[in-house]
Amino acid sequence: MAGGDSGATSWPRPAGDFTQSLNDLFASVTYEDGNGRTQAYSTPYVARKITEDPSHDTTVSRVYLAALRSGRNVNPTIAVVKAIAKFFDERRAPGMPPITAAYLLGVEEVEEQEELERKLTDRQVRTIAMRAGEMTPAMRRQLLQMLDALDERSGPSTTGRG
Repeated sequence: MAGGDSGATSWPRPAGDFTQSLNDLFASVTYEDGNGRTQAYSTPYVARKITEDPSHDTTVSRVYLAALRSGRNVNPTIAVVKAIAKFFDERRAPGMPPITAAYLLGVEEVEEQEELERKLTDRQVRTIAMRAGEMTPAMRRQLLQMLDALDERSGPSTTGRG
């Protein structure tokens, strides 16, 4: 099934609404059937193709995907969002901009999540985060004040000035 032509020249910027962005993709990324008619991909078809994709180990049931489309479930994992974006990106019309997880979630959310994952690969950072998670709110405020003081003492090279 080849990617269809929605007639648009660029994707609208998502308004931070995952459900709306996902449904926009279902409506916009289409294919031409054997009779030359433009068709939208069905929820069961998309779920099956994502699950069958050998390039990742993400599985998505049609029920789960339907829950994402209806807004009953609004908290998919990054892996699921990336798999959905990959499915639609591979079938987008020629000349259309790439469809990414950032489109579905908003760039900031994806970048923040990836930055957090990168930072948490350091054992010391993980240890600090785990210990901070066990602190009272007052203790966390004190810790943040200490970190701010250390940032100020470390000089202009880490603050972006100079």
